[in-house]
Amino acid sequence: MFQVKADIIAREEVIPGVVSLTIVSPEISKHAKPGQFVHILCGEHEDFILRRPFSIHRVMPGRTFEIIFKVVGRGTAALSKMKLHDTLDVIGPLGHGFEYSEQIRSALLVAGGLGVAPLLYLAEELTNKHVKFFTMIGARTKTELLRYIDFKRMGKMTYAATDDGSFGHDGTVVDLLNRTIHQLRPEIIYACGPEPMLKKVAETADDFGVKCQVSVEAKFACGVGACLGCAYNTKQGHKMVCQHGPVFDAQDIIWP
Repeated sequence: MFQVKADIIAREEVIPGVVSLTIVSPEISKHAKPGQFVHILCGEHEDFILRRPFSIHRVMPGRTFEIIFKVVGRGTAALSKMKLHDTLDVIGPLGHGFEYSEQIRSALLVAGGLGVAPLLYLAEELTNKHVKFFTMIGARTKTELLRYIDFKRMGKMTYAATDDGSFGHDGTVVDLLNRTIHQLRPEIIYACGPEPMLKKVAETADDFGVKCQVSVEAKFACGVGACLGCAYNTKQGHKMVCQHGPVFDAQDIIWP
């Protein structure tokens, strides 16, 4: 874990209201793992006493990392207005990420909305290790379907689902789960997205006897497990999302 002053070298509005920033930090980018996050101070005003957590989206090892986020409050609004060469106060990499190895024969990645954030980094690592993987991406509409082309270029097969039917399957990725798992027989599933989606993915994976890891979301204060503000209910008791997660074995979670 490092605390650094890091410059922004690229900014992109991916779709309206969703922004990506590329940030220079040799320390963080060298030690980051897929599924981990960074904790960023979004401003110096009293509104920004608490840092905001962001999944590490992409990495150029030893140089830069990228985050992608939706503008939903004061912190993300302030961050979205940052300019090139502005400096951020960043702590990271933090948390427990995805577990994977070259011995995996096939994997299925399931992303809902901004759940693509940690999964794109994982997909790049699986590609580097020559692990075959398939991807399912869901969004409300075609214009909100994030990084579909990036996953398609890397993965053997990429499925899309939109709530309004404007692209791919008319419905959610959950609708496709049974058929997709039955056809592809993945050895492991990695998922990130809204909690109801993760719960369904976990239940379906369990029905098929497939291992499953999920990246969950929670509001963080300290980001290092000290404040106990992001407790998540598991079969081993309450665990801190920022410290023991955000990635958990899906079978360990007691879903609400």
